[in-house]
Amino acid sequence: MYGLVSISSLLVYEMRSLMGGEVVASLQVMKDALGKLSLALTALKAERLLYEEEEEEEEGMEMADPLGELQDAEDAIDAVSTEVHWSIRNGKRLFPGKAFLRFNAFCHKIKDIAARIDSISQKTQTLRSEWASRLKIPCPRPLYQNGFVVSQDDVVGREDDVRKILDMLLAHDSDHFSVIPIVGMAGLGKTTLAQVVFNRYESFQQFEPRIWVSVTVDFNYPRILEHIIKSITHMNSTDLGGLSTSILESRAVELLAGKRFLLVLDDVWIENYFQWEPLEKVLRHGERGSRVLVTSRTVKASDIMGTLFEPYRLGFLPNHDCWELFISIAFKGSNSDSKLSDRTMEDLEKIGMEIVAKCGGLPLAVKAMAGLLRGNTDVNLWQKISNNDMMICKAEKLNLLPALRLSYHRLPSSHIKQCFAYCSIFPKGHVFDKKVLIKLWMAEGFIQCTQLERPEETGSQYFDELLMRSFFFQPASDQGTDKYMMHNIIHELAHLVSSPYSLQVKNSEQLQRCSPSHKTRHVSLLGRDVEQPIMQIVHKSKQLRTLVFPSEHPKNIRNTLLDKTFQTLTRLRVLDLSSCTVSILPESIEKLELLRYLDLSKTEITRLPGTICNLYSLQTLKLLECPSLSQLPKHFAKLINLRHLELDQSFWYACTKLPPRMGSVTGLHNLHAFPIGCEKGYGIEELKHMNYLTRALHVSKLENAAVPNATEAKLEEKENLEKLILEWSSTDKDAAAGSHDEDMVLEHLRPHSNLQELRICRFRGTRFPLWMTDGGQLQNLSTLSLNDCTNCKILTLGLGPLPRLQKLCLKGMQELQELTAQCKEMSLEKLKIVNCSNLTKLLPSFPKLRKLKIKSCNSLKALPVTKSLMSLALADNLVLQDWNEVNSSFSELLELKVDCCPRLQALPQVFAPQKLEINRCELIRELPNRECFQNLQHLAVDQACEGGKLVGAIPGNSPLCSLEISNISNATSFPKWPYLPHLKALHIRRCKDLKSLCDEPAAFQGLTFLKLLSIQCCPKLMTLTHDGLPKTLECFTISRCTSLVSLGPKDVLKSLTCLSDLYIRDCPKLLCLPEEGVSPSLQHLVIQGCPLLAERCRRSGQEGGPDWPKIMHVPDLEVESTNACLTPDLPMPRPSSAHWHTNLSCCRGELMYAILHNLDNIWCDTQKVIGEAEVKEATPEWRWDNGTSSSASTIAANKYSSSYADLAACGGASSRFMTFIQTCSQEII
Repeated sequence: MYGLVSISSLLVYEMRSLMGGEVVASLQVMKDALGKLSLALTALKAERLLYEEEEEEEEGMEMADPLGELQDAEDAIDAVSTEVHWSIRNGKRLFPGKAFLRFNAFCHKIKDIAARIDSISQKTQTLRSEWASRLKIPCPRPLYQNGFVVSQDDVVGREDDVRKILDMLLAHDSDHFSVIPIVGMAGLGKTTLAQVVFNRYESFQQFEPRIWVSVTVDFNYPRILEHIIKSITHMNSTDLGGLSTSILESRAVELLAGKRFLLVLDDVWIENYFQWEPLEKVLRHGERGSRVLVTSRTVKASDIMGTLFEPYRLGFLPNHDCWELFISIAFKGSNSDSKLSDRTMEDLEKIGMEIVAKCGGLPLAVKAMAGLLRGNTDVNLWQKISNNDMMICKAEKLNLLPALRLSYHRLPSSHIKQCFAYCSIFPKGHVFDKKVLIKLWMAEGFIQCTQLERPEETGSQYFDELLMRSFFFQPASDQGTDKYMMHNIIHELAHLVSSPYSLQVKNSEQLQRCSPSHKTRHVSLLGRDVEQPIMQIVHKSKQLRTLVFPSEHPKNIRNTLLDKTFQTLTRLRVLDLSSCTVSILPESIEKLELLRYLDLSKTEITRLPGTICNLYSLQTLKLLECPSLSQLPKHFAKLINLRHLELDQSFWYACTKLPPRMGSVTGLHNLHAFPIGCEKGYGIEELKHMNYLTRALHVSKLENAAVPNATEAKLEEKENLEKLILEWSSTDKDAAAGSHDEDMVLEHLRPHSNLQELRICRFRGTRFPLWMTDGGQLQNLSTLSLNDCTNCKILTLGLGPLPRLQKLCLKGMQELQELTAQCKEMSLEKLKIVNCSNLTKLLPSFPKLRKLKIKSCNSLKALPVTKSLMSLALADNLVLQDWNEVNSSFSELLELKVDCCPRLQALPQVFAPQKLEINRCELIRELPNRECFQNLQHLAVDQACEGGKLVGAIPGNSPLCSLEISNISNATSFPKWPYLPHLKALHIRRCKDLKSLCDEPAAFQGLTFLKLLSIQCCPKLMTLTHDGLPKTLECFTISRCTSLVSLGPKDVLKSLTCLSDLYIRDCPKLLCLPEEGVSPSLQHLVIQGCPLLAERCRRSGQEGGPDWPKIMHVPDLEVESTNACLTPDLPMPRPSSAHWHTNLSCCRGELMYAILHNLDNIWCDTQKVIGEAEVKEATPEWRWDNGTSSSASTIAANKYSSSYADLAACGGASSRFMTFIQTCSQEII
């Protein structure tokens, strides 16, 4: 809500210059009304807090609900303030003509609201007096709500939790005492866990005394001291009555001094250090190694107590333990269970498990349901309860909500309570995105922050407070993200405290039972049919503030209904139309003048109406996954209160020009791209006041930036930017003339020192600015990329200017000759140099470098000195000849890839990698020594040695998992394969002289775990082996073997009992399948480009071809006699084949190698079809950066997917192959 006094003052001050004295006098009347309303609202908010605290104790007392009046007042004030600000900004007269009547009506409305609020406040005060007169003599909350005695038989599960707590209790430390907090929501069993631990006497003989104190809500220091004394001395309460705090302190210190004690403080609620400090001083008199075990619902307690141990967050009870707990209560002591039939017991167990599952791992909820059903064996009743969520919720409420409501009332402010209650509009099991939720809270006006704080920061504090108090939890699968969930019973609490203002509509039946009313402010529609609920809302809830559709399935909403909604629900603050089938947004959207949050993601809109720019109050606009949207409205800059504009990469790729005067939106937090134009309103100076920009900013078309205007961008004031991209267009026009200007422009674009990543593209200046190379301007920069900066000859780095630089990428710097530093040592961990053809000199030493890639540097002869390198990739370096091994160490090298480095004569002598690839290096004729194989898991060799030396050089019993052999000449067959028990994938390709895989008997006997065998492009290969293939094969592919006439012995395929996928392609001379047919386990068979074999396998008439009976049992069968193109030997599943994905996952890592290496061949073929120029950038990036990480591999597969889409347009690829590529990126990698 806008500040009332500031609005009234603004009205009077601004309007004096725009209106006559009569209007100013009227404005003064409104100012007085606003002032009175401000005082009334302040009083009402205070009384509302009292109302919340007392409503439980005084049920049945009627009282006018203050929240509705409060929100009416806010709506009225927001409406007039919006109109005032809008008119002032546009230089128009406020309330011209007939509109002045509306102004007078508003004044009367303000007075009326103020009077009603004043009446409510007075009535609340009267009720408060009545409550106070009936209050009894206050008594403290009971100290002994929970004892420490618990029967081990009554405790189910938690063995692992008990063990971990015991380990912390018995761990050695040198402090006087350590606090070990157990934290979790109500009902998880924190006290029970502490009781079990406390009673493990055999583990705690070193602790004496052992003390248990139930603290509860009031952290009453004197009473805690009393109980410590009584636990040790066994004195009566009367003996300690009336003693002062100082005497109690002295006595407690005397009893604890020199003793190693164990103190349990159960159910601690503590808000500040001053409550804890006195007790902490007393406890420090104990012997070193003492322990304080604390149970609490909030992490804040452990933070205040200054624990050495991380808070132990107690998780939900596993489902099987919940079931054991349930049956121990529901069936315990029942005399009828022995008389029940087996069928009845099975039914009860099945239903009981369903009920337990709905308890969500909360032991107290399980106990509540088990107690409800205890002794009752009526199957129908159990089923009725299981099907009725309301009955389950009612039982849980009786046992849990009193405890949870205490957590709610202990929240530190009414604003946080509002934020929590608001979460009830989302369905149970909803995954909350922290940032999205904060934006919703902002839109609703729940967040109250000071002028020095951003509402996003305050909202984050609100969320963290709720998280700390266990109102939210983070699933294990979402650790490290902003995704959180809310337990069902917590959700029930939110629903309880938000009623009747929030409404969830799941279906039309519920709508009939619980329809919206005039009190309804927040509605979420969860069903598919949303039009009927919307019509009811339009008629009954005209004061609605929130309308969302949390479910992701598409929702149909007619445009006429949307228009009527906008015309009627003019007080909406939040509108989420994501996933609705909306293609045109009605112009009447401007009627929602109070709207602050609008989500149009996943809709079919092609453009935004111009009237959307009249939404003065709009803070968040989400337009994610709108594929048809490529531009913003012309007057978009009128949205001066916009803070979050969410657009994905597809929009920024399609958008070539932003609306003019974007600099007016000064509060905008995210503007990922800013292309600079020459016209007014498009210049770089528009960035001047956009100081809230966060995360990434891409400034492009910098050739349009004039030198004087570059300073006006004020990038040094944008302290929240993490990544900055500065890019000139890829044109050489007037390059020489523009070089000096670009030097000056870049000099004026100095970013803030908080910047972490900087990329400069196509800069044509001859030197980089001083803020990059001198003075330590970029203290936090960790990543620096310089792409196609073609005129720079020397680049100097150093610890002074870039102390935290970890990653450096230099690409396309054609004139660069030297990379130097101002100091001897750099913090650099990753270095990538690509296409720097004149580079001759690198830094002498990179002591911390972990990853190095050098490609197409045709003047570089020697590698730099490295000591801790883990990954090294060298490609297309024509004169590189020196590893510099004398000064370097490769002992930590895990991955080495060398491609087309013709001057390299040998590999390093001392290294033991996990992955080794050697291609097109003619002078490297020997594999490393045997020590190299001790860790090697993947080996790919091309032209490394002659004949069968390669196989013979591989030592037996090595950990090799994947092996690729290609372009081996002068070898007609391989020798007997060594014993490789871990080898899962074997690729043999482009061996032009190979006639058979092996002529020796039992050739594959040593490959006891081989899953994938791929043979490709061996033109002289005539047969495979004389005595069969490895029996463990699951996938076998053979392609482009034009001389192949036989697959081997008659049972070569029949004997492969694990084989599920067989692919035979482009083998035109292959006559037939083996005599005994294929494996009975075969699930997928593809035969393409094998006309002779296809004829024998044809299915025609009743009998078919001679080989048809051999394959007719295969479920997924594809036989094609023609050969449209030579396709690579890749498994290509049908999209519906679930078994295919299972097959791939059996050797995930090795098959990833297989797929990516095959994709490499496809990429080379793609160059021939769609032109090498179009793919030359992507090929080296993928070929040398894919590694073994899933994210990089996914990117690689996606690259090939998009490229093959172009190839398909030329008629060169089948749809099934593209399906497989997509499967690679989504399912495998």
